[in-house]
Amino acid sequence: MPINTAQDAVGDVNALKRLERFGGPKLRAEITSLFLQEAPSRIATARAALANGNIGGVRSVGHMLKSSAGQMGALGMQKICEQLEDPARSHDLSRTLTDLDDELARYTAWLEVASLA
Repeated sequence: MPINTAQDAVGDVNALKRLERFGGPKLRAEITSLFLQEAPSRIATARAALANGNIGGVRSVGHMLKSSAGQMGALGMQKICEQLEDPARSHDLSRTLTDLDDELARYTAWLEVASLA
């Protein structure tokens, strides 16, 4: 799986390296674990907001996840979250949330093969 070379790159290994330089491998691993635990619940929160007609809630979750994804180098997730938070975009938010779920799975798989060497 290419790392940050394809137009639709899943992740940026340099973001993970920055985390490691900042706090060492242990901190990077802890932050990664926390991100992987929290992202699904945030997506679920966005789905609940959408079900209740709370578009602002969906956009708020998109904004929060975009920031976290950026820190983690989850490029695809960050791009999808930009779509969620942009009120000028006219799109199917339910489909976008499904895309976000799919991209989280891709990012998780990418982490398994990403080399920080």
